[in-house]
Amino acid sequence: MQKFSEIPYIRPDLDAYKHKALQHVENVKNAKSWEELKSAWLSHAEVRKEVMTMRSIASIRNSVDTTDAFYDEEISYFNRTMPAISLIEKQAEKALLSSPFVEDARKEYGDIFIKNMENGQRFADERLVPLQIRESELVKRYSKCSATAAIEFNGEKCNFYGLLKNMESTDRALRKAAFEKWSELYASIAPELDAIYDEMVALRTEMAHTLGFNSYTDMAYLQRRRFDYTEKDVKKFHEQVKQYVTPACSRLYDIQRQRLGLDHLYKYDESLVFANGNADPEGTKDELIAKAQEMYRELSPETAEFFDFMVEYDLFDLESKPGKRPGGYCTSLPAYKAPFIFSNFNGTAADMGVLTHEAGHAFEGYVASRLLPLQELGHSTSEINEIHSMAMEHFTYPWMEMFFGEKTPMYLYDHLWGALNVIPYMCCVDEFQHRVYNNPQMTAMERRQAWREIEQEFMPWRDYDGNEFLCQGGFWMQKQHIFMYPFYYIEYALAQVCAFQFYLHMVEDQPAAWADYLRLCKAGGSLGYFDLLKLANLENPFEFGTVEKAVNAVVNRIDELEKML
Repeated sequence: MQKFSEIPYIRPDLDAYKHKALQHVENVKNAKSWEELKSAWLSHAEVRKEVMTMRSIASIRNSVDTTDAFYDEEISYFNRTMPAISLIEKQAEKALLSSPFVEDARKEYGDIFIKNMENGQRFADERLVPLQIRESELVKRYSKCSATAAIEFNGEKCNFYGLLKNMESTDRALRKAAFEKWSELYASIAPELDAIYDEMVALRTEMAHTLGFNSYTDMAYLQRRRFDYTEKDVKKFHEQVKQYVTPACSRLYDIQRQRLGLDHLYKYDESLVFANGNADPEGTKDELIAKAQEMYRELSPETAEFFDFMVEYDLFDLESKPGKRPGGYCTSLPAYKAPFIFSNFNGTAADMGVLTHEAGHAFEGYVASRLLPLQELGHSTSEINEIHSMAMEHFTYPWMEMFFGEKTPMYLYDHLWGALNVIPYMCCVDEFQHRVYNNPQMTAMERRQAWREIEQEFMPWRDYDGNEFLCQGGFWMQKQHIFMYPFYYIEYALAQVCAFQFYLHMVEDQPAAWADYLRLCKAGGSLGYFDLLKLANLENPFEFGTVEKAVNAVVNRIDELEKML
């Protein structure tokens, strides 16, 4: 393998790939034995890896620079072509499901392999293809709009990330000014974002009705393979959050207000945890990577091998720059069994949070891809995948002194507190999407009103200090998942409850906790959600008492850290 920057991108011939997919269907249908069918399946999987690797390279390079016309067109090429080819591959899955060798496949690859395939048949409908193509183009339009937005602040042209560090300044006037500019920047693109989202909601609702679902909500639950829980279970989880997490956060925010010496805590004060400034990591991007490499070499033999691989092939793009898509993510280059981490460093503690978070995803992908025979078994659903990432943030706590020096206790407090106080916000994002897709005729202003009502329910401490755009409910626009990955967000809250369990196990018995975590990563997506929780000795977050137990223990630890500061 070469360094990522040196890997040549070659547009795959998707017409030729389409013919291979059609031949694959025939090979599955005509197989005379399980071994023959299995060989055909694995052979096509290798061909698909090559195509998906090129698609991933194009996607990464497009998100690194959304203004690059070449990769912009390459993404459009895939968006136009792949939905129809995916339908052909679904025909191969249908052929396997009706094959006399389906039970051999189940025995070899597990129940979840068959269950996922059966579920996928529900969405194998050619009527969706033009709608999926349009949705992909809307997502690309959203990405470009948010990535290229900029505003003048203190004589500099800033994007959203350029403003965030100023929003943690110890100078309250500067924090407020940066916050106002941040809001102004979103308000300036709000008409475009509203128009994009209007069309997205209508389009996704049309998809659902085309397939006979009552709402896109119902469709999305099955698309996200939520086999083990329902919308009612999610509502119960929301209630547990309101009962146990929201009051704890209200109390801790009041302690923060007192620590900062303020009469009232506004939104622009929330990010400043300590009056003398938050703990920021020490070092350049390259220095942070070097320290992370040392950390992962010490954590375990498995993480040492993984991170050395990431560094050797430069599988990162971490620094914020003009035209770069907001956010952070981990993706993969399947042909190389190589993860890739994308982020937007801005000099705050969030840089380490996102690096260790995405490294958790990358580590799981690295180990699972080397153990499991099929790419589709390498990753589970998001409820599990986010445990990999969030738990990794906690497992790296013992090495944080390398990054934060004498401010390490401040970082540990800030990180644990941040992991807790984001849970109500996660529920806001989830509840918002339920309301939108269960009432798809809502206007843009009705959506903002709904957001503000939800926000006040889950986060009663939130005060925008009279900012008109945000007081009207415009804050929802800053969450890219709502646009790009509908209904993908409650998984973070569910996973954080489980990651807290790993943290508490780690404090009691680090080797045993790591063994449970490693077992979970190695299992990839070879089992269902609840079965993977059991495999890792984790309690189900939907069961009454799990949230209370985990949150109370974490709040106690936060209180202990408060006394140490």
